Amino acid sequence: MTFPPIRLLGPADLPACSDLGESRSWPSEPPKWRLLHEIGHVFGVDAPDGDGLAATAVLVSFDRVASISMVLVAPRFERRGLGRAITRHAVNAAGDQVVYLHASKFGRPLYESMGFEVDGGCQGHAGTFADDGGPGASPGSLSDVFALDLRAQGVDRRRLLERLGTPFVVDGGFAFGVDIGHVTVIGPVVATTGDQAKALIRGVARTASGEVRVDPDFRFPALTAWVRERGLVPAAPAPRLVLGGRALPGDAAMRFAPFTRAVG
Repeated sequence: MTFPPIRLLGPADLPACSDLGESRSWPSEPPKWRLLHEIGHVFGVDAPDGDGLAATAVLVSFDRVASISMVLVAPRFERRGLGRAITRHAVNAAGDQVVYLHASKFGRPLYESMGFEVDGGCQGHAGTFADDGGPGASPGSLSDVFALDLRAQGVDRRRLLERLGTPFVVDGGFAFGVDIGHVTVIGPVVATTGDQAKALIRGVARTASGEVRVDPDFRFPALTAWVRERGLVPAAPAPRLVLGGRALPGDAAMRFAPFTRAVG
């Protein structure tokens, strides 16, 4: 079967992106797709049968770092090399940037065969937050978070942060609460201590309507245990892989949880 060439998708392709995700049993997340179109490059392959998209991948770049996410192939077009081809396209578009992604157990063998190496990861937890009554962060100003995020990530991510709404802040840390369509994502969680991270999560959770989600980094098992005690249910682990095993910049000790696995 011959597929159309990989192309850069635009806002008109948002419904098709959502449809493709749902065909893979992903939840409906139009706000997340919209955000990724705004801050990144969304690549796609049109289905040769004219029914939507056959594949997608997203590249989001900040200075010398780039993330790849949303690598999806329609079930009826599996095992035809589309996943590898569109991932390679995104890698080539990244140039000499440090490229990373979060992998499922199904995608990991493909990425490792392309030269990606495991470098930590995170695990999603979602559900109704059972408040323990501890201290919670309060809403603050965006101006409070730019320098902290730069320290944690090692790159300027202002154009992402400016789209996430009002941050919750503590002295030395921050987090956002973003409705992505079916759940409020708590992240990124940037802090200098585990107690700060808990206060940030409480602050966001107390104002969220419905379920919340947070993806604690593997480096913080105590935080992972705590969110489970608060009633959040773990999903499958998501190892982070970096192309060529290159080092990610920034202070990893401050990165308690990413915004989403699509954007760290």
